[in-house]
Amino acid sequence: MAFEELLEWSAGRSEWQQDALRRLALEGEMTANSLAEIRHQIERACGLPVEGNIESRPLEAEHLNDGGDSNQPQTVLASLGPVQDVDRLAEGQPPLNFIVNGVTLIYGANACGKSGYCRIAKQLCRSQSPGELQGNVYAESNSRVPRVHVAYREGDSTQEKTETVWVDGDVPPPALSRLSVFDTASARVYVDKERKIEFLPFELDIMNKLGLACRALDAEFQTEEAAIDRILAVPLPSTYSNGTPVHETIAKLVPATSLEHLPDEDALRALGTWGEAEEAALASVTEQLESDPQAQARLRKATKRALETVRRDISNGLAAVSDEAICELIQAEVTANNKSKAAEVAAQELFAKQPISEIGSETWRQMLSYAREFAARVYEGRDPPELATGERCVLCQQELADDAAARLKAFDDFIVGRAAEEAESAHNAFVQKQNGVLDTNVMAKDAVETMLSGYAAQSDATAAIAALIATFADQLGERLGAVKAALRAEDWDALDRLAPLNVSPIPSIDAEIERLNSEIEALEGTERDEEALAKLRKRLAELTDQKLLNAEIDVVIERRDRLEERCRIKNCRKECAFGGITRRITARRREILTPSLRTKLKDELTKLRLTHLPIDLSDRGEGAESIIEVALTAQQRIANNSDILSEGEQRALALACFLAEADDIGATHGIIVDDPVSSLDHTRMEAVAKRLAEEAAKGRQIIIFTHNILFHYMMVTEARRALIAWHTEWMSSLGDDQFGIIDDARKPWQIKKVPERLSDLAADLSELKKAGYDPKNQEFRSSLIGFYTRMRETWERIVEEVLLNGAIQRFRPEVMTMRLEDACLDPTTDYPQIFEGMSRCSLFSGHDRAVGMPEELPELSDIETDYDNLKAFSDAARQRQKALQKAPKHEDGMVPVFA
Repeated sequence: MAFEELLEWSAGRSEWQQDALRRLALEGEMTANSLAEIRHQIERACGLPVEGNIESRPLEAEHLNDGGDSNQPQTVLASLGPVQDVDRLAEGQPPLNFIVNGVTLIYGANACGKSGYCRIAKQLCRSQSPGELQGNVYAESNSRVPRVHVAYREGDSTQEKTETVWVDGDVPPPALSRLSVFDTASARVYVDKERKIEFLPFELDIMNKLGLACRALDAEFQTEEAAIDRILAVPLPSTYSNGTPVHETIAKLVPATSLEHLPDEDALRALGTWGEAEEAALASVTEQLESDPQAQARLRKATKRALETVRRDISNGLAAVSDEAICELIQAEVTANNKSKAAEVAAQELFAKQPISEIGSETWRQMLSYAREFAARVYEGRDPPELATGERCVLCQQELADDAAARLKAFDDFIVGRAAEEAESAHNAFVQKQNGVLDTNVMAKDAVETMLSGYAAQSDATAAIAALIATFADQLGERLGAVKAALRAEDWDALDRLAPLNVSPIPSIDAEIERLNSEIEALEGTERDEEALAKLRKRLAELTDQKLLNAEIDVVIERRDRLEERCRIKNCRKECAFGGITRRITARRREILTPSLRTKLKDELTKLRLTHLPIDLSDRGEGAESIIEVALTAQQRIANNSDILSEGEQRALALACFLAEADDIGATHGIIVDDPVSSLDHTRMEAVAKRLAEEAAKGRQIIIFTHNILFHYMMVTEARRALIAWHTEWMSSLGDDQFGIIDDARKPWQIKKVPERLSDLAADLSELKKAGYDPKNQEFRSSLIGFYTRMRETWERIVEEVLLNGAIQRFRPEVMTMRLEDACLDPTTDYPQIFEGMSRCSLFSGHDRAVGMPEELPELSDIETDYDNLKAFSDAARQRQKALQKAPKHEDGMVPVFA
């Protein structure tokens, strides 16, 4: 039974996979609608809420066919172009037309635009290196999207052609994916890179597409899972007490919890039940715990600490700005001021005869004190006072004269004298008191009230005391601020205008602290039931968590539902795992595909004369795809085959792989190749031409882009031998900005036959006349050399094409002896004309000129005569040839004559 193993394997898969296999067997692809319905089945199987009920049907024998080439209509490419905004290809050109019963050759020189059209084909058709289309990158800006007119036909000649305009970025017509493209970029893929097997027998193809569907569905589920994970990253409130039923249940609401261990909604709502009974129980337990002696002792200790803190703060403030402290501060300022004046008077009396008599002030004394300290340091080891015994004055840096030294010694003696010392001491005492005030801070009223809130709540009496304390703290803060402002402004009168303070609350605070100490001592000595208290604390935690859960139940239920959804999506992803599918594909691929591909590759290597290369084929599964690699069987590790193979071997090997692959894709689907013989020698070029002709003989459409004229002739020869049609499209470029010009009239000169050449020469002669040809003007020399060069080549082509009737042709290795029967060479008459015509052409066609030969250009009449002689000789030879063709053939023998 066909596909028995596939049916047996399918029966062991899940229901939705069996249904997916059935759909793939019937539809060939997994459509978006089918994928959505398969997803619906997975979600339903995993418990996710879904609408409706889609029935799954298993794969059965009646759904299967061989899926082979016979079931895929042949696609032929009819035309390509015109194009818009593709590379630098000229717009408005006629389309490239392709024949369906043989080989189409698109010939053009390098850089004429062939690769641009090939890149279009790679976008539309199957290619190992599709790349991207570009606009004109040399233009300043080009925001337009490439557009290509394309025509193709599916099925036999009775079917209508489909003509469409494909826009870059759109999905190409699916039918064109049956055509395969080979070019330089894909050649490197075949030689060096692992690649997907894009052709698969039906059994492998259907499993491969199932794996791809699994991967696509898994990606969708993964996106949903990631979205849920972002929500779950925000943690739930974590204020529940350890060990309570609520805490233990909430702890399960994390992504690590499996579906079966998630709490259900009813259990969560039961845990969060809250009503009057629960509220009463919470109040009762709270009251019982609050009456616990130890708890009461802790409350009183906290209250005591608060009172002690406030007391310290008020004490610090009073030490700075009480009435007594203010009086002391004022007195210190007065004393410092008097002492300073006394020292200044003493100094003035002592130094009245000094150059500057106004000395002795506080500023002067400070300056001299600093100078003494500095001199003691820089003149360490000198006899004191260093200020006077040093070599130089520490203030002006000049050498000290005797009178200056004596003056400084007198200054020093004054500084260490009693008057100065008393002034300094008084000043320091004042500064210390002033800084003490400026550095003092007290708590604001609201801070005191907050700190004493627990104390105030004990009774009306404590509330009254707390209010008095806060009011006093407020007054104290205001006074401290006023004193600081006065000190900074040196406004001593302001200190006499300070508002009076209320009676200090410190005695009351001390009394309260003493009372609390007594109560704490009594409470701590009271016996307690630890077991009962532990039960009460546990019950309090449970009731507190229960009440909190009740307030947050909607958030918790939402989290629980998200976690359940995530678990079920995880299960959906497990359903979409394709490892088993990959392993099955690998096993079957190695049974039915890889040996076939290996055999075909060896056949291609033989046909392309590459049997000297030790090549082997390896394969593996990667995800839902099959991967193959062509490798050299070398003794040492090779990173890339291209590191070892020559350019020609690389191209031939890649083409062999491409043709082997194309055979498995389908024997009738078309092939498009760009520059298939680059770097190949003559022998392998012939082998490639023969292989492509063989493929065309099988009914495959062959399209070839080439710039190699020799290969063009080889391809035509092999097409003729294979009895298949051929057609050539000619492509060229104009200047530096027009590429992809499609015009038969612009075919290469070496391709043109004698009549075409004579026509071109006549046109060139006409253009020479229109340009006002003057033999005395050397500017015409270049044009004239070109004209005579083409005439000389035409003489040669007449010999080859007419006189010898093509028996021997350039670019063709064989000698066609059967054509000699119509050869019309007459050496007696032909040779002199050919000799003279060739000699005449050589005179002006750029050959080395003999010394002394004239530089003059020929007259126009002489040019016309040379052309006329060429044409007349060709016409006469043609007439002789036609007469020979009408004569009886040798193989027919003599004509019988009857009496």
